[in-house]
Parts: sequence; C-alpha cells; structure tokens
Amino acid sequence: MKWRNPLVILLVLLAAGMLAKMVLSGVFITSYFFSSEAFAKQDKSTPQVLAPVVTEETLRKKEEALRQKEKEIAKKEKEYLALKEETEAKMAELNELQLKLARYAKKLAEREKALKDARMAHLVSLYTAMEPDKAAAIMDKLKLETVVKILRNMKGKAAGRIVAMMKPERGAKISEELSKEQ
Repeated sequence: MKWRNPLVILLVLLAAGMLAKMVLSGVFITSYFFSSEAFAKQDKSTPQVLAPVVTEETLRKKEEALRQKEKEIAKKEKEYLALKEETEAKMAELNELQLKLARYAKKLAEREKALKDARMAHLVSLYTAMEPDKAAAIMDKLKLETVVKILRNMKGKAAGRIVAMMKPERGAKISEELSKEQ
C-alpha cells in the first residue's frame, strides 16, 4: 500500500508535528507521567471520594457559626462568673452567721450554767440554813443524784450533820456516790 494520497500524507504530517510539539514542550510526558503515577498510587480497595469544594460562602458561614459560639461561650462565662461571685458572697454571709450562732450558743450555754450554779447555790444555802434532821427528812424523798449534787456543794460539817440524820441505807448510798469522781 502506497501512501500517495496527498490528503492522507498531510494529515499524517500534521499529526506527527503536533505530537513532536507536545513531546518537546513536555505536556505529553508530564501529563502521562503524573497521571500514571497518580493512578499507580491510588488505593483500589476504597472508593474514591472527591473532597468537598470549599467556597468563600462556606467559609463565611463557618466563621459566623464560630462567632456565634464564641458569643454564647462569653455570655455563659459572664453568667458563671456572676453566679460564682454571688455564691461566694452568700458563703461569706453564711460563715458570718455561723460564727454569730456559735457565739450565741456559747453565751447561752454560759448563761444556762450560771443559772444552774445559782440554783444549786440557792439550794445549798437553803439546806444549810435548815435543821439537819428536817433537811435529812426532805432529802430522803429526793433523787439520789440531786442529793449528791447538793451535798457536794455544801461545807463538809453541814453535809455530815444532814447525812447523819438520814436512814443508814440511804446515808451509805449517798456516801458511796460522794466518794466517786464527778
């Protein structure tokens, strides 16, 4: 087969010239090299997913969403700080009230003790002023612990005269209780 048709020869020469130009400019080689290299590197086990196209509008929306979240966080932080400050103030107030209550309870306990001591001193002076036999008759009817408290606060001589006038069993119990430590 001979190539004598001038049109065919012209087409072949034109194609050869274009191919030579592409090879010389590196387009054919680079595009072939990179595409074959990229094809060889592709992971054939997973399907290829195209990366989403990030547009300026998408970025603006994300920035706006971030600004909104920052505003919300700043607002919540202000609320938190206000609540923290309020809580600390209330805790300080509560601590002050607890201190006042403790002082009041201490004063109340001191008053109560002073009243008990005053009542006991009154009973001691009352029974000391009585005749020993009459004091013994009344104390026989009182609770043992009450009699012991009264006699502990009396002078020994006055207490001894009253115990001597009591029934022997009662006097023995009282003496036993008086010998114990308070």
